[in-house]
Parts: sequence; C-alpha cells; structure tokens
Amino acid sequence: MKVVCLAVYFWIIQIASAISLCTTPNGEQAECVSLPKCKMLFNALQTRKKGAIKFLGNSRCGPKQQTPMVCCGSEAYPLPTNLLPNRSICGDPSGDDRVVGGNVTGIWEYPWMALLKYRKTNDGSDAGFKCGGTLINNRYILTAAHCVKTPSQFYLDEVRLGEWKISSEKDCAEAEDSSAPECADPVIDLKIEEKIPHPGYDQRNGKNDIALLRLERNVGYTDSIKPICLKVSQAPEPGPESEMIVVGWGATENSSNSDYKLKLKVPIVPRKVCNEKITILGSIESDRICAGGEAGKDSCAGDSGGPLMHLTIGEWYVGQRWYQEGIVSRGAGCGYLGYPGVYVRVAHYMNWIVENLRSF
Repeated sequence: MKVVCLAVYFWIIQIASAISLCTTPNGEQAECVSLPKCKMLFNALQTRKKGAIKFLGNSRCGPKQQTPMVCCGSEAYPLPTNLLPNRSICGDPSGDDRVVGGNVTGIWEYPWMALLKYRKTNDGSDAGFKCGGTLINNRYILTAAHCVKTPSQFYLDEVRLGEWKISSEKDCAEAEDSSAPECADPVIDLKIEEKIPHPGYDQRNGKNDIALLRLERNVGYTDSIKPICLKVSQAPEPGPESEMIVVGWGATENSSNSDYKLKLKVPIVPRKVCNEKITILGSIESDRICAGGEAGKDSCAGDSGGPLMHLTIGEWYVGQRWYQEGIVSRGAGCGYLGYPGVYVRVAHYMNWIVENLRSF
C-alpha cells in the first residue's frame, strides 16, 4: 500500500512540475507563476509601454484565475531579432589566427572591432583613438558610456571599422602558402548620427557604463567588417572555467598603446573575490563581470569600451560563434597582479540594447 501511495505521490509531483513549465514569447523555457511573483513582467507593466503590455498578454499561462499567471522568463519585451544579425553571419570565427600568432591578431580576426576617434574641442584637430567598441549590426556600435560622456577637452567624432595596423594605409600579411601577400579591404571611417549612453550611467562608480552609437549609414559586411553575436536572452554568467578573450589596440583615455590589434586570454574572477579586491567602485553585482588580475595581463591589451568575448558552441548556434560577454569598463589599474578589470555584463542589458535599436 505504501509503495502505491508513494508512486501516486511522485506522479502528482511530476504533473505539477510539468504544469509549471512554459515557454515565453521569445522561446525561453521558464516557470508559470502569478504575475506579482514575476518581477520582470510586473515592473514592465508599470511602464505602460505597448510592447510590454503586448508581451505580457502573450505570456499568459496556466489556468484562468483572478490573479493572472504568466510565463516568467528573463525578458519583458519582444526582442527585435530582425535588427540583430543572423547567427550564420555574426561572431564568425573563420578568420581566427590564420597568419599571425601570439598576442597580435590575424588581419581578419575579430572583424567586429571598432576604434572611436576623437577631436579636440578647442580647434577640432585630431585627438586620436581613445576608445573601442563592437559592431553589433550594420548600423550600431556597442561601447562604454564613459567613451561617450567624454571630458570637455575633446569629443567623439567618428568610428573606424576594418582596422588591423593603425599606421598602415593597407593591411597585408604573408599568406600561409607563401604566395602573394593577403590584403584586407581599406578601412572605413563613419560619422556618428546618434550617441546613446545609458541614462543611468554613474561616472563615480562606473554603474551602467554602456552606450550605443548609431552610424551615419548602414555598412556592408566584408571579411574584415562583420558583427559580433549578442545573446538573445539573459544567459547565466560565465563561470571560472570559461575562457575569455579581450581584443583591441590598448586605446584608453590617455593613449593608444599598440599599432596592431591585440588579443589576450583573461580568467573570470568570482564576484566575491572581486569585491574583496576592488572597493573603490562600490559593490560589484550581477550587472558586471570581473576578469583578469594577472600581472601584465588585463584589459591593457583591450580598449576602453571594447569587448570581453567567449567562443561558444550550443544548440542555438551555427557551429562556433563569438559572443560578447562584457564591455571594458573600469579597474584598479592596468595589469596589476591580483586586481581584476571590471566589465559591463552585456546580457544584463539586452532589453535596453534592443529597445534602443531602430531600422529607420
């Protein structure tokens, strides 16, 4: 009798668990809960935005009752995936390390990298490249808010795409088969139509240090100009076992350290350890990632506003794809032993990113 009762009990539990599972309008597996228990959807409803209300209606699940039940995922808005590049295009690793080894990238490696060019406020003269960013579709650059909210002595003017060696008019490298050198297409410099820093950016502690740049026109994709992938949903944070890469020319507010595009592996640092090491930025929460901390191996090789990246394979991807996990933001210094760099966690801001993309 006890065996029968236990079997019935577990059967009931399995049914209850199955009923509580659901799929959001964005295709994410989630749990069916009462609306007040779903903070993401409940808070979005208070904004009274049409997109949020429609998404909430499409999120209804479970039996009809006085308090509506909703499929509570990680997003509160429909993601305009038509404005993000197809996974067969973004994050393409085909150019990875084809010619040059070590810390210098290959010519076609990481073709989403952008350099941000500034001018002096007093006379409009060239102030150089002081930040980086990433191409996320054919019109938008993802970067850090502190790269947009610049000091008064200079202003952000242009974005350069397709660069490898800054001092070279034409980027070429020896071919693997010793034939004629392989050369990339010329770089393109584009004016910025709109600067969109996060409205909650706090210069004192680096919170919400994220921004978008809308270019003056759409860009065509080439071997040396392609977008990086962004995760469509707020995925789990990368763990210590994740291999991260920072890429750039070492462009910061003070100088541009390298003529060549560089790459560097950096380890993820647990948040608890990061908070113990870095206190000047306040508490590091789920909106930021810590990485690096090895002597001489931090985001010194990357750019302010540049990417922290991860090469990923999964059921959603077309083979291997590079995904941007973070944006180079702040740190205790450059490459100090034991002191990691702090990166904006891109997945935390996916709703904000897609809400600020437009096709017109």
